[in-house]
Amino acid sequence: MKAKFIPLLAFFLLFCSCIQDQEEGENYIEVNDKLPEFTVENVAGEELHSRDLLGKVTLLVFFVTACEDCRRELPKIEKIWNTLKENSDFQLIPISRSETAARVETYWKEENFTMPFYLDSDKKIFSLFAKNTIPRIYLVNQENIVVWMAVEMLPFSIGELVGKIEETIKK
Repeated sequence: MKAKFIPLLAFFLLFCSCIQDQEEGENYIEVNDKLPEFTVENVAGEELHSRDLLGKVTLLVFFVTACEDCRRELPKIEKIWNTLKENSDFQLIPISRSETAARVETYWKEENFTMPFYLDSDKKIFSLFAKNTIPRIYLVNQENIVVWMAVEMLPFSIGELVGKIEETIKK
């Protein structure tokens, strides 16, 4: 019985862990690329089109609440949101990949997050950006051009990223 349980447990843990790209070239959108056309909805069913991002600096974040890397990075994203949410030239667009609104809302309540979120339940939007690895964080300028990106983790402090966002806003 134990011999059957261990492989099953290993498979389950692999399935629930953050999925990582296995090959190079798995990023479909890179720095200096224009955002693809997409439409995403929030829990109220309100649509946001990629063209709606024009004119503002956007931090676009793909996540899954069961992903440990995402769980580590999302509180940092919440701090960035709390720092910049009053800036009318900035917008934060966290997009949940392959999850229900109820699951994300439960996690948001557990973590006391106030940032908005959007749903990509069928991975249609995510598939325009990459094949697998999350979290993915894109800093997008006013012309919808990616000026910076991170995969799996933020490479510097919250303050440094806030500074990078504010610098992009001034350009």
